[in-house]
Amino acid sequence: MTTEQAPKISDPAPVSDRGFLIYGGQPIPTSYGHTVRVQESSAAEGPHVWLFIDDSPVSDRNSPHLSLEQAIAVHAALGQFIDGVAERWEDGAERVAEAKRNVLGEQS
Repeated sequence: MTTEQAPKISDPAPVSDRGFLIYGGQPIPTSYGHTVRVQESSAAEGPHVWLFIDDSPVSDRNSPHLSLEQAIAVHAALGQFIDGVAERWEDGAERVAEAKRNVLGEQS
């Protein structure tokens, strides 16, 4: 699934007075009570995103257990971050293109 095929999820929503976004608009609940937040970072060197995973009330493991639907929701939230880089960062479109080339092993 490409980010263009991602399901419609809630629009990104600010989570702080500094304007950082939580992608998908809210935390994503998981099968064992964790919540996953895909949140914009203030990294000065370029676009970054935090993947916050909250503790579970029913599991002592730190790794969330995702159903297919939950994995699709996390994927869609990460897609929102990637798709928003062009408008939220200076030279964002070029940064995305370069990152895609690097992932695909192409030379810039």
